[in-house]
Amino acid sequence: MREALQRLQTDGWVDLRPAQGAFVHTPTEEEADQLLAVRSVLETYSAKLAAEHATASDVKMLRKLQKAGEEALVTANVERLVKANADLHAAVAAIGRNKVLSEMIGLVDRRVRWYYTPIARPRSRDSWNEHAELVTAIADGDVERAGEVMHRHAEQTRQTYHDRKTTEGSTQSD
Repeated sequence: MREALQRLQTDGWVDLRPAQGAFVHTPTEEEADQLLAVRSVLETYSAKLAAEHATASDVKMLRKLQKAGEEALVTANVERLVKANADLHAAVAAIGRNKVLSEMIGLVDRRVRWYYTPIARPRSRDSWNEHAELVTAIADGDVERAGEVMHRHAEQTRQTYHDRKTTEGSTQSD
């Protein structure tokens, strides 16, 4: 049990406080910003690699994942939206054929879900439009455009998270 809690603390999920116990970690605004910035860098490069390496089969899979996301959007089911989003981003990383990068994106994604879940519904329509644009850039083999779209997409998610936190903060202090 102690080892499991240590691992959760190392991964950033819990805070261990001597003589008090284990508590779910509440991320700071700075931690969120840093994580979302790292995600932006990793996934921008990942999108470029995907555009460079995508096969017709890869593009078909991306379009299938895009469709699943759009179907989740219709139902406004947050859990399905978050999963569909993660699946599409993981597929883009895998298509890039860089296993180390895919692993790093996977690690970051597990924490990003924590930040993305509360904004999944308000961000979803724009997010899936951006995903469609990304899939098109990858299908066209347009490395620069794929990178630009992914960078803009990741930064929009980052900004939406910050806007939500700012709104929450002003609402709580009113």
